[in-house]
Amino acid sequence: MNDVENTAMLDCLLVCPNYKLNKGSVYRSQRFNDPPLGLMALASYVREKGHSVKIVDCNVEARGVENFTNHLKKNYVDKNISIRVFGFTTTTLTISTAFLMAKVCKVLYPESTVVFGGTHSTLMSEESINNENVDIVAKGEGELTLEEILAGKEWSEIDGIVYKNNLEKDKIVSAKPRERIKNIDILPFPAYDLIEISRYRPVTGAYKRLPAMLMVSSRGCPWSCIFCKGAFEQRATFRSAERIYEEVLHLVNNCGIKEILFMDDVFTVKKKNLAKLCDLLIENKIDITWVCFARVDVIDLELLQKMKDAGCHQIMYGVENFDPEVLKTINKKISKDLVFQAVRWTKEIGIDVRLSFLVGNPGDTEEIILENIRLIRELDPAILVVCIVMPFPGTALYTWAKSNDRIITYDWDEYYGANPVMRIDHLSTRDINRLYAKMIRSFYFRPHYILRKILKSHTWTEIGMLAIGFTGLVAFSIERAKRNAKGYTFAKLVSQFW
Repeated sequence: MNDVENTAMLDCLLVCPNYKLNKGSVYRSQRFNDPPLGLMALASYVREKGHSVKIVDCNVEARGVENFTNHLKKNYVDKNISIRVFGFTTTTLTISTAFLMAKVCKVLYPESTVVFGGTHSTLMSEESINNENVDIVAKGEGELTLEEILAGKEWSEIDGIVYKNNLEKDKIVSAKPRERIKNIDILPFPAYDLIEISRYRPVTGAYKRLPAMLMVSSRGCPWSCIFCKGAFEQRATFRSAERIYEEVLHLVNNCGIKEILFMDDVFTVKKKNLAKLCDLLIENKIDITWVCFARVDVIDLELLQKMKDAGCHQIMYGVENFDPEVLKTINKKISKDLVFQAVRWTKEIGIDVRLSFLVGNPGDTEEIILENIRLIRELDPAILVVCIVMPFPGTALYTWAKSNDRIITYDWDEYYGANPVMRIDHLSTRDINRLYAKMIRSFYFRPHYILRKILKSHTWTEIGMLAIGFTGLVAFSIERAKRNAKGYTFAKLVSQFW
């Protein structure tokens, strides 16, 4: 803050708009906040180049447009601190709030430049740039783009942006795409010092120790499932094991972190690199526990054992569905046999399994969903994550749904994964809601599952997490039962738990 006070000028304020979990989301009553890693990466890079930068994460401070307005007035306007550039990260769930906050920025700082980036604005750049309060959309990786904007480079000379012509405000200009950063090892660690780490906590069930921190060691995903598309296209880039290890050490030694959640789309893609990271953690006896995401077709027993020895205690596999025709439709490129094999191996090694499933895929029927529920219970993972399929903008599913008039609403605030926004052939929206709730309830409210979770909770952190999770599931189930049961009675509520 000293640089800001001396110059009365902040080069860039990076803003993470708050998301809203509407009624009916199983996560509504869970207490969790993920740090804005993308903004932290941007902040670290431009700061290294000599620009002053701050972050405001509206999920933990200044939540909502009114509080954001007051935050700007109290911390900047009232102190006569100018802000040159506002940089917003956007997702489909936060874009509506981002537009409202951008308007506040333009009212308080009319001469400032407002830049939108992130997945939603990258994939829906026309929507974003057509908002009257947005000057530039930065597509894809933002480090080089933001630094060039802050350095005062002519917009017409900056790659990877869409912008309004300064002379002709109605004219939209699209620059040529920016080349991907080939060696992401050269990037500095995210600016962990610009957030208050104690205010962040992973979602219930995804950690065993606190404080915990999210970390990303790669960018992009080499697969092309129809329901998913990130800002980095299909080509993936990876950091070396040595560089990942250095960041782990930084988090342990400088931030007191005890647990890391690797948020890479598929952490196990480069097996040799991951094995080398595990060796470094084991050889140097680093006191860290961690979790990651993986695919069932890029895992083996030898790697699992090494991951376990290096501190991994949970892996989430994206399964989505067991039916071969549905898996083919969503381009998942896995099979039921691969799922069962990966889960069996992971359990044998002693690593907890978290599985994710989708309800409402094209091709889903009641029979398919009920069979999925039966097989999930047979596999008996430690954690089950269930979402209703969302046709997010930019995905192949969105293109299909839009061209076939299947999209129910374009209100992006409704794309929170717990209420259908797309019509499919064999299930009504009411059916999808009912089966979504049934999949969650029939898994978590099994007596032997509840007993096992209680017996395995040995620390206060684990006990607290169990209490939060259980009360949240009860609240979710009551709300869903009321929604789905006509002539709601207590007996009907109870009957919907199993």
